[in-house]
Amino acid sequence: MEVTVKSGGETKKFRDGLGLKKIRDKSKPVFESHYVGSWCLVAMVTGAKHPTTESIYYMVPLRWHRRQLHRLEPSKGGLRRRYGGTISLGLKKGTRVRHVKYGLCYIGGNLRDRLSLHSLKNGKRLTQDGKREDFKLLTRIPFRTQLLSTAKAG
Repeated sequence: MEVTVKSGGETKKFRDGLGLKKIRDKSKPVFESHYVGSWCLVAMVTGAKHPTTESIYYMVPLRWHRRQLHRLEPSKGGLRRRYGGTISLGLKKGTRVRHVKYGLCYIGGNLRDRLSLHSLKNGKRLTQDGKREDFKLLTRIPFRTQLLSTAKAG
């Protein structure tokens, strides 16, 4: 495999020749802010003339608090509150489930005998009152994913 080095000026000239725009605002989840430059680099090698899609697929890793054995002062009886870990009521955090009310979501933490369920789209907590009998286990995926589709014909 051979590495080809291209300057920014070369990719700009190629992008302008195809009529593609690049924007600097990275807060916007659009093709022109995140991928147009890398697509141009590939197109310069492969000979592609236009993007077949401008969809964006986000993958965000799920992060958990790790166990902290000596986090807080012990409560009465000498026991410390549970903190962190990757298991909630015997289920692996991040497991995708189909809930009767919330649809597709994933398992987060737990409080006593209830689970917290989180949105696949933005990770926000949907409920802290998830009951095991109200959802079906699907699979374990350690990422939150989102497809922002702006597909073009061609």
